[in-house]
Amino acid sequence: FESGNLAAIPAKYFADIKPVEELYDTDVDPHELNNLAANPIYRDILRNMRTVHQQWVVESGDLGLIAEPILIEKQEKLGDQYSILRSSDDPTLAKRVATVALAASSGPDAIPDLVAALDDKDPAVRFWGATGLGTIGMKASTTQSKLISMLDDSSVVVRVAASRALCRMSKPSAALECLTEVLTIGAQWERLHAAIVLDEVDDQAIPVLAEMKAALKPRPDLYANGKYVVRVLNRAINQLEGTSNTVP
Repeated sequence: FESGNLAAIPAKYFADIKPVEELYDTDVDPHELNNLAANPIYRDILRNMRTVHQQWVVESGDLGLIAEPILIEKQEKLGDQYSILRSSDDPTLAKRVATVALAASSGPDAIPDLVAALDDKDPAVRFWGATGLGTIGMKASTTQSKLISMLDDSSVVVRVAASRALCRMSKPSAALECLTEVLTIGAQWERLHAAIVLDEVDDQAIPVLAEMKAALKPRPDLYANGKYVVRVLNRAINQLEGTSNTVP
């Protein structure tokens, strides 16, 4: 793939970005190669399926849209993850999370809703607001000052999401400081989120290579010695330096 010799269809699996939505007619396309999501003929079907899915997310109290570090924080307070949406004292939380998560993949038209989400009382909603603005990138650059203020958010993973957004708007300075701080003192899954962002931002991470290398050291105080963070960072460093180092 990196040498450009992979055929078009298998190359899709290695693309930098994936389609926001995918729709396939598996009767005629059993290998799901022809994405019909952008085909106007199937617009109503796609819209109906999207609506039904969003309703299911809300009605079932699906936790899949809540970032794992936030799940862990809420679990520690409530005693279990089941209670986060099903026994919450915030009855509209599930709907707000589902709504802003959908907005996060809806492009520049969703910027006002995503900015509004940054002021939500729950970090699960704020996370998706920052994530959505980062996904939009430079077209959301007018939100940079707000995102900079989010680097002081009470939730670590929201700060990481805001850092990602700033990097994608070519404003990495303060963001890198936040990300390396999380690598140093963050909890297990907070560190993983920070490592993933540092991997994603490519050359923008060069100024903090030393901090990334320091974080390669296994951490006995973390689950599995923090191996997931180590693997992500090792990949990022290899790409930045053109090396082929391996880790356990």
